[in-house]
Amino acid sequence: MPGTILILDPLPTNRIVLKVKLSSAFYKVIQAASLQEAIPLIQQENPDLVILSAEMPDDAGFEICRRLKSTIAETTPIMMLSSALTRELRMRALSEGADDALAKPVNDPIFLARIRSLMRNREATEELRLRDQTERVFGFAETSNSFAKQAQILFATPDAATGLQWRTKLKPLVPFAMHHLKLGDALQRMSKTPPPDAFVIALDPASPESGLRLLAEIRARATTRRAGVLIILGQDQQDHIVDALDLGANDVLTDGFHPEEAALRLSTIVQRKRLADRLRQNVQDGLQAAVTDPLTGLYNRRYALPHLARIAAHAQRTRQDFAVMIADIDHFKSVNDRFGHAAGDRVLTEVAKRLRQCLRPVDLLARIGGEEFLIVMPVSTRAAAAQVSSEICAHVSRTPIHISEPAAHVQMTVSIGVVMGNDCAVHSDDAAAKLLEYADKALYDAKSDGRNQAAFQTVPPEFHGLRNAKI
Repeated sequence: MPGTILILDPLPTNRIVLKVKLSSAFYKVIQAASLQEAIPLIQQENPDLVILSAEMPDDAGFEICRRLKSTIAETTPIMMLSSALTRELRMRALSEGADDALAKPVNDPIFLARIRSLMRNREATEELRLRDQTERVFGFAETSNSFAKQAQILFATPDAATGLQWRTKLKPLVPFAMHHLKLGDALQRMSKTPPPDAFVIALDPASPESGLRLLAEIRARATTRRAGVLIILGQDQQDHIVDALDLGANDVLTDGFHPEEAALRLSTIVQRKRLADRLRQNVQDGLQAAVTDPLTGLYNRRYALPHLARIAAHAQRTRQDFAVMIADIDHFKSVNDRFGHAAGDRVLTEVAKRLRQCLRPVDLLARIGGEEFLIVMPVSTRAAAAQVSSEICAHVSRTPIHISEPAAHVQMTVSIGVVMGNDCAVHSDDAAAKLLEYADKALYDAKSDGRNQAAFQTVPPEFHGLRNAKI
């Protein structure tokens, strides 16, 4: 399932209509008619998004929005829906903690694109939070006493006059340092200047593709992909809302530039970016020396097993599946025996590099033994795990590894054992050990059947004695 969405609306017909839309997009939908009904559902289901009707009894929609922010997780977004949406109502919703407010009846493509965007941003931050919590288990986290630097905002507009005008209007409303460039110049200078915390991009009515191309470049480049992006659209540019959100915009102003609303949305973007930056820095600083393998730079066993246990516990709460793999280098001992340990180290570092190239940023990759690697794919499916494990085998074996001078190369392969979290009835206190045990049994099958392949452990061996499934 892509995620769980809570609909909070007093009218059953409204909830039914929304549930049909969301279920057709394969979201899990839970419903409540009041905050009192919603709170136990939130505690039980931990929804990824809340959709709140502004038309609650006694005009309590905004009060409920405010109270929800103290009930749900910090990163859980709230979307408000109103049948009489005005800019003033939208501004009030944003001020009370909502991430967006849309008009009813909703435009289905825009509605679903906005949901995808909000949940994508939440998922990335939650993964960082999981890693940060793992760090705190080891006692490595320290409170930072450094002062936050002034946020940098870059306006990219069709003409310089527009950028200057918007900066001037925003200056008394936000504590940011702001700069502006023409759209064409922004793309050219992105690699020559330090990345801003957020971009504000105005689509050119005559050539909207240039602004969307800049957005795509921001998300494609390592130096800027974590920057926030606010897109400004005119009334006649509504066809580009879905494109902007699906290309990675954090937020969209859909009816032109409005200083007060832009200030609210930019402040939220910057706040969330700084939260993600802080979590990311905590992980990098606190764990680098203690929980990484010095040879490959990957996480080591000390970090990997507690993090695997947390992923298993999180998956159990959210009812989302995940994949656990053990990859082992085939005939590794022969490399050490024939060429020496320096050559073996070269093989380990190159295989680690190739494994990482096949994985997503959110996936865990660790070296847990001499030539053994652990891979954990949160929020994954069996089909995705099968595809990735096959790609790993192909990628490792495709190109011989250079190991010494004069030019010497060895052809290396890996075997992989795979287990899906939902296939294993494990408890949180022994989840990591059991999952490794099942993956190791599948690895044994992959080795026994000829190596350079992956095999699934479909169920724990004590369940009916079923045989493993080869990929």
